[in-house]
Amino acid sequence: MSTINFSQFPPASQTVLWQGSPSDFASMATGGRIQTAGYVLTEDALRFASGVLSTREEQVPLWAVLDADIQQSLAQKTRGVADLRLTLNQQNPLGLTNVVLKSIKEAKSVRDLILQQANAVRMHWMTFNQQQAAYVAAAGASQIVVGPGSASTPAPTAQPVAGGGDITAQLAKLGEMKESGLLTDAEFTAAKAKALGL
Repeated sequence: MSTINFSQFPPASQTVLWQGSPSDFASMATGGRIQTAGYVLTEDALRFASGVLSTREEQVPLWAVLDADIQQSLAQKTRGVADLRLTLNQQNPLGLTNVVLKSIKEAKSVRDLILQQANAVRMHWMTFNQQQAAYVAAAGASQIVVGPGSASTPAPTAQPVAGGGDITAQLAKLGEMKESGLLTDAEFTAAKAKALGL
């Protein structure tokens, strides 16, 4: 199986699956009025904000999350919280190898939810990529656009099929792909010429 460049699939979901903030000493001392960070898990990303006076927001696409480990100090154990350390794929847009969600409640449940959703997101894009590559190969095109705003990725090419009906069907598929934005004008012209044996 070929390696997929997951970075071409930017997060887009606004559906919130979990949100939380650190139960650290600053939060405890102020009764939760001062938060040093906040975390939001959507269907395809983990968004986090940090800072008290000014806020910096970042997001990690879930396809970049490879593993998650719970780390808990004795002080955290008495408060019922733990750190959740996420190991990230090197393709992640932040260029980080890991991210730590500090002093969160129910860390095991959050870990399981993040890993389950990360696996689902990766599987979704792998399946999408395979389906699109197969579709383009069947139509005889040489390239495919596999995600919103993405660059073209090579796909296997199919040989033109002899017989007028098959070529007509091939040309119809190519036209549909051009209309839907999967093929550029140049790619459509090249695939059309190949299908016609020109």
